Amino acid sequence: MIYRTIKFLGNKHAGFILCMIVVINLAAGSLVMNMYPKIYPPFFPFNLNFFFQPVQTIHWWLYALMVTFGLLSINLAACFIESIVRLKDATTGKLRLYAGLLLHGAILLTLVAHIHDGFYGDSDHMMLTTKPTTVPGVGTVIAKSVNNQLHPDGSLKDTLAELEFQLEDGTTHTETIAYNEPALFDGGRREIIIQGGKNQPAGVALISADDGQEFSMLPYKPVAMAGGRLTLQGVYESRMDVLIAQFVWERISQQPQMLTIALSQHMTQHNKLKLNDQMFGYKAMITEPTVAVMTRYNPSVPIILISLLIATIGTVLLIQYARIQSKRA
Repeated sequence: MIYRTIKFLGNKHAGFILCMIVVINLAAGSLVMNMYPKIYPPFFPFNLNFFFQPVQTIHWWLYALMVTFGLLSINLAACFIESIVRLKDATTGKLRLYAGLLLHGAILLTLVAHIHDGFYGDSDHMMLTTKPTTVPGVGTVIAKSVNNQLHPDGSLKDTLAELEFQLEDGTTHTETIAYNEPALFDGGRREIIIQGGKNQPAGVALISADDGQEFSMLPYKPVAMAGGRLTLQGVYESRMDVLIAQFVWERISQQPQMLTIALSQHMTQHNKLKLNDQMFGYKAMITEPTVAVMTRYNPSVPIILISLLIATIGTVLLIQYARIQSKRA
């Protein structure tokens, strides 16, 4: 009676039909997400909990998909048990039965891994700068540099970002990430994936016309020069699309002065400051790297690797069985 029930649940035709229903559910989900994009976040997270907080009718395809996945898992589990029973009673052709057993087990593990990842995995988006940013499960990260590589026509080819990691175990190392080249941690369970990056303006470099001395001006960090104190208040864009730097010049016993210069090498009449009879000119923008990344946590990586190993062994056994059969023929 138990064996008949297992055989009924593991019906091959039912398994094929369930696979087709899975495909239909996925296609329906793709159409729903395309037709109602405002329902989903701009960068959709790899998290099934999104569909249950709260439960919504519009997500019917996902609920149907999970029911189908559950039925398919039962079907595969029944097939797996049936394969064990048949292998126990078989006297010949065990190689094929072993291969089938392993392949069914690999598919079942893959389904379990994806569901486990959907509920217990996590993803987040963050900006990395020259200031330490904490990444859960990894440590603190600092962006050291970013470089955008372009095609001859000027379109973006790749973005390379050099990151410095201060790991939770106290070790430090530097790694370069790029598109399709994430930084992996915790045996591949955690990864940092680049989504873009550029060098953002962070300050202004001034140069003295008298002795060529350079001064790095950062926002709200006063610098002593020319017998006074100069503070960068900010960088703004003018109506003529020219960047303007605004400074506050302070001297003892005098009222603070608001000064501005154009941040352009070509505007020679407007890119200089006169401080206490000394001239200071604009030299360059001070930039710092800013990298947009997605942090991904997938706790099911070990299960996926095990299922891949099992499927590989099953495939090798199946190929070996086919060779033996061809020789007999």
